[in-house]
Amino acid sequence: MDYEQWLGELKRTLEKRTGRSDMEVTGGPYRGYDVRVSHKGCHPLVDFYSAMRWDPARVRAALDYAVSMVKDWEATLAAREKEMQVVRPHFELLQTMFPDLELHYTVQYGETHFVRAEKERSKIIVSFDLWPAMKEKDIERLVEYIREYAAEMAKASDSALAGADYW
Repeated sequence: MDYEQWLGELKRTLEKRTGRSDMEVTGGPYRGYDVRVSHKGCHPLVDFYSAMRWDPARVRAALDYAVSMVKDWEATLAAREKEMQVVRPHFELLQTMFPDLELHYTVQYGETHFVRAEKERSKIIVSFDLWPAMKEKDIERLVEYIREYAAEMAKASDSALAGADYW
């Protein structure tokens, strides 16, 4: 079974076990993993490495976890929406500070957060994490990273990743 077929099998298994068909199982070069189970258009609920496909016990454990998350889908989506509302003022502040950049953000509670900048033709795109417990010093550090990367990308003549920082 090739990679795409395996992803399809994961989706069919999750649909069968949860009775839900409004989810996506995708593979790709995501940060830190390459398989993602998510609600269509929403933040991932579960993510893991495709290398697990060769270990049925690990795949079973990942699917068990995904099933538990999917069964509480509405509560999970409501929590995600609340998180997005909590961080929205931070994002709006950054939009006013950087009106010439295309900004993308995710909400994350984890210990590791990131900021990344890239250039697509003449457009500079900056992606980063926001989190509900952000303090002023965290926002200042994020602003510093965005300024640094935007300046590097403005100088770059071609499309290239200027950098990504994790903190």
